[in-house]
Amino acid sequence: MKKEIGDRRGEATSYGDLGTLFQSLGQYDRAQDCKEKALAMQKEIDDRKGEAISYGNLGALFQSIGQYDKARKYQEKALAMKKEIGNRNGEATSYGHLGARKYKEKALALQIEIGDRSGEVTSYQGLGTLFQLLGQYDEAKVYMELALGMNNKIGDKNGVATSYGDLAGLFLSLGKFARADDYLKMAMAIRVGIGNRRGEAADYGHLGIISLRRGLYDKAQECQEKALAIHIEIGDRQGEIVDYLNLGCLSVLEVSQSHLEEASSYLCQSIEKFDTLRGSLKDSDQFQISLLEEHGAFPYQLLSRLLSSTRKSQEALYVEELRRARGLADLMTARYSVQEQISGNPQSWHGIQEIIRREVDCACLYISVGKNDVRFWILKGMGDVHFTEKTVSLEANVVTGLVPDLDEFFKESFRSLAILPEQNCEDRSLDDIELMPHHYDNRTVLRDHDAEDFKTNLHLCYKIIFAPVASLLKQPEIIIVPDSCMYQVPFAALADEGGKYLSETCRIRMVPSLTTLKCVQNSPPDYHSQTGALIVGDPEVGAVIYKERRTTMTPLLCARKEAEMIGRLLGVTPLIGDSATKHAVLQAINSVSLIHIAAHGDAERGEIALSPEHPTLLPPFPREEDYLLTMADISKTRLRAKLVVLSCCHSARGQIRTEGVIGIARAFLGSGARSVLAARWALDDTATEQFMTCFYKHLFRGESACESLHMARNWMRNNGYDKVSQWAPFMLMGDNVTFDFATWPVPTPP
Repeated sequence: MKKEIGDRRGEATSYGDLGTLFQSLGQYDRAQDCKEKALAMQKEIDDRKGEAISYGNLGALFQSIGQYDKARKYQEKALAMKKEIGNRNGEATSYGHLGARKYKEKALALQIEIGDRSGEVTSYQGLGTLFQLLGQYDEAKVYMELALGMNNKIGDKNGVATSYGDLAGLFLSLGKFARADDYLKMAMAIRVGIGNRRGEAADYGHLGIISLRRGLYDKAQECQEKALAIHIEIGDRQGEIVDYLNLGCLSVLEVSQSHLEEASSYLCQSIEKFDTLRGSLKDSDQFQISLLEEHGAFPYQLLSRLLSSTRKSQEALYVEELRRARGLADLMTARYSVQEQISGNPQSWHGIQEIIRREVDCACLYISVGKNDVRFWILKGMGDVHFTEKTVSLEANVVTGLVPDLDEFFKESFRSLAILPEQNCEDRSLDDIELMPHHYDNRTVLRDHDAEDFKTNLHLCYKIIFAPVASLLKQPEIIIVPDSCMYQVPFAALADEGGKYLSETCRIRMVPSLTTLKCVQNSPPDYHSQTGALIVGDPEVGAVIYKERRTTMTPLLCARKEAEMIGRLLGVTPLIGDSATKHAVLQAINSVSLIHIAAHGDAERGEIALSPEHPTLLPPFPREEDYLLTMADISKTRLRAKLVVLSCCHSARGQIRTEGVIGIARAFLGSGARSVLAARWALDDTATEQFMTCFYKHLFRGESACESLHMARNWMRNNGYDKVSQWAPFMLMGDNVTFDFATWPVPTPP
């Protein structure tokens, strides 16, 4: 109706309301789409108040799904606009959403000044939670009691119950279980009276935790089962996921001390329930899926360690494999139209290590990282599969001297690696700034004073990851199945005590799981194309809208030369400049055997900037959907490529999940590519051009992708490109492919 009568302001408001509804239903993709439509419309009609509200709503949405950087940016925009238009209530709300203590205190002061009692309660609650997280329990108690008093004063029964619940959580943290129990019972009495089923379920969950802390396992299980029943009744999938997790772990804690077999059985049941729930979720339920992956990993880890402790090494590996393999393996089997899938049923795990039998002169290093130890499985395919498990306990202050948490160490040690702004060095990164020639001010770079730390981290990684099992890995090629936190580790550059790099002595390949490798190798023989290449270089992007800002992307002359070199070698005309449009790439991408893209890459997920179909120097500028090659775009294609080379900054980057890094490289692998060569960090363009020249010369001679990568690294180190940032950024994921270019209609290179 509002569309029909031309009420644009009302239409925008309706989109915003729909977004809020979809968010309450857990349909976060649809919620984001509606809220972004509302924002775009409000900008178009210059509705400043509505625009500010939409920024705040988007910030709240991203906060709820754990994308905190995006949430902060939207809330800061909302705050600035509300200040500008004099919206004092909205200003206070935005301060509250920004999270830091100083902002919450500003929000509170403003709410007291303007008499916003409901907002005042929210600020008291926020400050109470913040001080509790900081361990400042006395201050937390003061603010929680202020919130309780105000809720009583204004007659908000639901608010009173919330305050009782907050105080119960505080006393639970302090180990004062009787006080926590009293507050929870008062909260539950109110929630039952007003029909707040979601709150009632939360109270049962907290009562279960209190009972567990008191050693009352039966009572804890009873409370969790009541919480689960309510969550199922009201359709709260997130609560259901957490309840299944809690019930599985409760069962183990109750019996694992004396009945290990029974504990294993309970955990297997828990995993099968997770498996069933995961299978019932739709692609649009991305937040529930990520929550399941985050919380659902724990039963797998617990069961795997339990099996290891009973010397059931093979079964322990199967459980680790199941934890990592599900999402990507299911996607790949669907692409290849293969019926066999891995599931919670132990029968589907049987024989997964047999995939190594097909690998010649190769060993597989499978790694699982715990808080205080690292577990390794070494598999060798020499007729029979030889299987070894080894656990190395690590006293962090003894082994590394610097590593309080191994998981964080692996995630953070190489996250900021980039290139120095040297002469003739282009930037293939897509940063959240306007990209101008030689504009490096806001980039994180590896400066001289960081180089020693970087070298130290490489050596520490070698000591932790490789030294404990080096004597067991003498094969010329190693397949590494890393834990999810280790994807930014440049394995090729790990150096021993003598400074010798791991890649000097062996070829290295990565796979997210053994199951993904099995999916690739079991694909139909005629599935992958045997000829044809798509070569893309230096797309002419120009002035576009990127992350809601006008951005000018600079030309990449070395990327152009790189694409032209490969085109000459293979006898293929590359897509260069304004011919490298997103439309042209997507049209050609599913019919070729080799894909090579040299372009700007996004630092978050490696997504690639191509030329827009209709570039313009005047507003409205092309938006991301017009030029950015995204994970969603790739997931909709059915690739036939044997090899995809992503010569773009950060093309191996993405969100770290249980099954690895979820980014553009993973999207190519999941959509049918047999192997993917991608970059962990920003690239030195001159070095990359030389690297690719050497890599393709070896590939053209019939050597495998893994061998070509190995030879290119060695050539770089011996020919003036000896910095790790120049020769070690690329990693090969998936199968080890070769090409018979003699069957291609190409000229022999000079």
